[in-house]
Amino acid sequence: MGWSCGIVGLPNAGKSTLFKALTALDVTIENYPFSTIDPNKAFVPLPDQRLSALAEISRSEKITPAAIEIIDVAGLVEGASRGEGLGNQFLGHLRSVDLLIHVLAGFSSSLERVDDLEARTEAVNLELCFADLDVLARRRQKVEPKLRSGEKTAQFELDLLLRLEEHLNQGLPLRAMTFAPEEKVLLNQLSLLTHKEVIYVYNLSEDNYMDSAFSSFPSKDIVVLICGRLEAELADLPQPEREPFLEAYGLKESQTDRLLQECYNRLNLVTFYTVKGTEAKAWVVPAGIRAVEAAGKVHSDIESGFINAEVASWDCLVNEGGLARARAKGLSHIEGRDYRAQDGDVFYFRFRN
Repeated sequence: MGWSCGIVGLPNAGKSTLFKALTALDVTIENYPFSTIDPNKAFVPLPDQRLSALAEISRSEKITPAAIEIIDVAGLVEGASRGEGLGNQFLGHLRSVDLLIHVLAGFSSSLERVDDLEARTEAVNLELCFADLDVLARRRQKVEPKLRSGEKTAQFELDLLLRLEEHLNQGLPLRAMTFAPEEKVLLNQLSLLTHKEVIYVYNLSEDNYMDSAFSSFPSKDIVVLICGRLEAELADLPQPEREPFLEAYGLKESQTDRLLQECYNRLNLVTFYTVKGTEAKAWVVPAGIRAVEAAGKVHSDIESGFINAEVASWDCLVNEGGLARARAKGLSHIEGRDYRAQDGDVFYFRFRN
């Protein structure tokens, strides 16, 4: 199962630089609005020391890490929801993502007053609200005729749509609301932008990157301080040269790695592993997923013919040198279809062909 993040922000906030830092791909990076004409998309493999250790003890010839899709669209300007600029053309590309990464410039002339930062944050958030209101209005046009014809579910849907519109008209994101399970089903069908989780990235220059004065931020959402230019340079370096580069700037780790981890945590994901034949593979799934559903991520035939799964933790297998010794010591366990996958589980599925 894949997961994805979309990068949003005002023009020249450093979105394409961040995209390059995350993906190590060459993209157009210019200091003028709308240098990103077409959406940039890439799948980024996630470094995973647990997977590498499992592959080593199982002598796997192929290692397949989990990956995240990153999408970067044109910058949003005021009025984007009404067709101003280019950003609105690409908002549809973001409706399928799991989380939004909102980039704000924190360099050169952009470092003015805190209220300016608040205004720039609000500018993008309002455009996302307006885009969602447009979706709701079109949906309501379809629901109202059903209400007049007496369709039973129409009133429930219309009531929800009106409640969502009232909230958005206050300039507030839908992720701040709480919903009943049956309402969430409808919300997932609408793919509303402000219902998605968000993480803010404050993109600083090399000069003010380590300045604690920029650590405050007018939002309760997670904020990651990044110097996009440094991270993009780091992404271009061979692996042996990265650690000295980080040390030169007093950093212990890449901040893009931290950003991806924050995204992973915010989405409440876990990773399970499969080791079969010559391949060791990582799978990123929602926390709480059942064993039979995890089997379906590997292959639909395994889900439909599911019998049970032998499960062992990754560190147990590494410490014991493989499944055979872990099994002999009683460190693996057989689980049925309703077992909830734990982070770091290694699954060996049994199924009927």
